Amino acid sequence: LASIEPYLDEVLERFDDIEPHLPWILENIDVLAPYTGLLLKHVDELLLYATSNESDGVGTEYALAEQLLPYLEYYVSRLDMVGPHLALLRPHIPKLLKHKRIAKISPHIDRLFAGGYLHLGTSANLDVLLFWFGWTLQVPFLPRLFFAIPGSPRIVQFLACRFPKRFVRGFCSGVSCSVDGDYGVSWNKLSKI
Repeated sequence: LASIEPYLDEVLERFDDIEPHLPWILENIDVLAPYTGLLLKHVDELLLYATSNESDGVGTEYALAEQLLPYLEYYVSRLDMVGPHLALLRPHIPKLLKHKRIAKISPHIDRLFAGGYLHLGTSANLDVLLFWFGWTLQVPFLPRLFFAIPGSPRIVQFLACRFPKRFVRGFCSGVSCSVDGDYGVSWNKLSKI
């Protein structure tokens, strides 16, 4: 309670967003409470990870959050750095959890981000990287060796944005989201003829 009390006003302000997940939060309060301030700062991005659906293939409603809970302590201090990427990484999390890839790539996150991994397109194309290079995470010492190379974050950025997507996404390979475009006020209004 002592770690939550300073942030009580923020919790109450965002209660409408948090309330549907309250049973799971209370169940895991011991793990989540020490990081209340940082979690509230990035609550919008983190709520994308709260529930899972059938397409994730992870089981129950909070199975995805349960699988990510062991990595909370490591990533919570890096939320300011990783925050802009969270929404783009969300569709790829089940692929990262497969074969415990997230555990193998986590030690290299600081190097990856500190070296210029600021390009959001890399996060959006993480499925492409995992398709073509996911096997390298299974080879002992290879990830550590790769991230020791100067310029490895730029290599990752180049590969993610240039490698073929058709094998990974099928016929949807040319589809991309427009997050910064303004469609105008009447783009989705029905008109009577």
